[in-house]
Amino acid sequence: MGRLRRIILSIFLAFVCLTSLLLHDALFSTRRTLANEGLLASAPTQPIGHYDYFGQLLSPQAAAQVVKNPRRLPNSPSSSQVKRSLVRITDNMLESGEDLFFERKLGDTFGLQAVLGFGFGLEKVQPELAQAIQTLAGRGTSNLRIQLQKSLSLGSVTLPAGFPIDTGFDVVPGGTSPIGLKSNGDITCAICHVAVSETGQRLDGIPNGDLDVRLLVALATNSAAGFARLNINPLDPRYQGNGKTIIDSQGQLVKLPDPDKFEQAFDDLVLSLPVGFFESSPDGINNTTQIPSLFTFGNQPYTAGGEFSIGPFAGLSSTNNGVHSSEINILAAAQLSAETLGIDPEVYLGVALQNAAIPSLRLPDGPPIQPSLWLRQVAPNPALAELEDQIPAPGTGTYPNLSPSLFTFNGLVFSPDTNDSQDDARGLYLAANNAMSVWQNSLTPPPNRTPENQAALQSGSVQRGAKVFEDAGCISCHIPPFFTDNKIHPVSEIRTNPARGRSRLGLIDLLAEPKIYTPTTTVPPSSRGSAVVDVPTESVANSSTSLPSGLLPNGGYKTTSLRGLYLSAPYLHDGGVAVRKGALRFNQNGSFTVVDSTGLGLPGTLLGLPSSPLPSQPADSASSLRALVDRDLRAQVIAINQAFPTLTINNLDGTGHEFYVDGQEGFTARQQSDLVNFLLALDDNPGEF
Repeated sequence: MGRLRRIILSIFLAFVCLTSLLLHDALFSTRRTLANEGLLASAPTQPIGHYDYFGQLLSPQAAAQVVKNPRRLPNSPSSSQVKRSLVRITDNMLESGEDLFFERKLGDTFGLQAVLGFGFGLEKVQPELAQAIQTLAGRGTSNLRIQLQKSLSLGSVTLPAGFPIDTGFDVVPGGTSPIGLKSNGDITCAICHVAVSETGQRLDGIPNGDLDVRLLVALATNSAAGFARLNINPLDPRYQGNGKTIIDSQGQLVKLPDPDKFEQAFDDLVLSLPVGFFESSPDGINNTTQIPSLFTFGNQPYTAGGEFSIGPFAGLSSTNNGVHSSEINILAAAQLSAETLGIDPEVYLGVALQNAAIPSLRLPDGPPIQPSLWLRQVAPNPALAELEDQIPAPGTGTYPNLSPSLFTFNGLVFSPDTNDSQDDARGLYLAANNAMSVWQNSLTPPPNRTPENQAALQSGSVQRGAKVFEDAGCISCHIPPFFTDNKIHPVSEIRTNPARGRSRLGLIDLLAEPKIYTPTTTVPPSSRGSAVVDVPTESVANSSTSLPSGLLPNGGYKTTSLRGLYLSAPYLHDGGVAVRKGALRFNQNGSFTVVDSTGLGLPGTLLGLPSSPLPSQPADSASSLRALVDRDLRAQVIAINQAFPTLTINNLDGTGHEFYVDGQEGFTARQQSDLVNFLLALDDNPGEF
């Protein structure tokens, strides 16, 4: 019996130990799951019926309290000012914002079409576009390929008849035109920020990463009118020739560049850029930026540098205003050209007008003239020309001597006449910008339905990657659920190429206090009766006439959200971390091997072959993310980028953000692979397939 008792006791103890071990593992697993729960949870979405107050999201009850007791708000507004500044988020705004996003043309017709000649440029390939869409026979495409019916000159390159061109235009199944491209040559926001999936699904808010923006610009008959977007000096002696002589603002005679030489030089510079990149800010810096995602809710401030940071919807309405005014208005940029470019405003206007797309707008033959006087002779009313649907912000002065502010970088606000029945963007002050903000804030990353993501979720790789994300410290800046800390970090900290982060530094001593009319104001505002409010800047800048503090003194970058990464390669603020699919072989232990070095960097992806400005291949998200977190692979990518002069000239190299998750940091190849799988899973519901 004693021996039997000992056997039973041994079995009992073994059972207890095993149970304890299993319980420990279960509890540990539960703690680990709970720790990662926030990383794998869905992000909150914009609630209909709530209110926006300069970036603060308020429930109806909270909004009522703020109106009742406004003393705690910045600038100490009155209850009446707060009430008139609140913007209610409604289904009607959502519907209007979507319609404007897809249908409303960008910019003023006078500048983009009559002067720059955007539509005239597209006419050159209109037969090819029509033929390509007909060839689709109702199918959709994410990259409409055309074949030239006759030779085409772009810059110093002449492409022969029969040459194939990948435009990057997206066409939905059954579509009769590319998304975002109107029959008259106008473009809308959708041309850059909507893509078509391999299955023909329309993906709203996804960057059209293969859109050949360089082709669209170089086709324009007077593309050099946009010269301020790049670092090219129209008075460089190399461009002298048959240019007009004009009178500058100081009464001095100045000879403009030869229009043909300057146009070719500008187009060559444009064609040296990768596809999927754009340049809008007239800062004279080669700081072309990758087309971004538009999952904007909780992702403020906006743009790479985060300079759009104040006003309704935390700077998003200011961003939309820039897209329709301050960033795209060709002629109004002359107001600040002396201070920001070192170019006399008359010279700026002369360069734009001497080769205008419509001949009647071109500078006249005969005695020299000031281009600003000629502009008002051929277009007497600015409101019907370069100020179409734009009005000066209160406190910025009068056109053409407006001051910029932190809300509008050219002093203008896109806000069409309230009573113009022919304008689809008509409404109260800022109504169109706010409606587009509401719609963009409704967008979420589409679910990652790839077999790779399904396998990574089922195997636990995504969940393990969330733990690596924490252990590596990524979470300190990329904070869930939106995976950003909503801050601008100085260039000295991020160490990426500084060009984009310095875009607004030329405005430091020029900014007026940011003011707007209340959103209840009819347009045009009354000179006496319209209410004006100060736009709060306390949480962003050190003073109301200062740039965001994170940009000072030498520039900075916002913390980019990581949501939707699987559809937005390449990476970093300059898009320089790019690797083509097939360039890496992934091994069973999570490591990788470079098997095709020609697929590394922008030269092997979006830049295309050196012999032609047009062909390109997409960057692969999984491979490019490896280059982001692995220092040895990144070094190879950087070396290849920097070996191409066109990339170094354009400040595209993939340097910086040296926060690696590799062997030198104590992580295994498997952990690095798990991290990448986690990042690729950050869709609308990262923890589920």
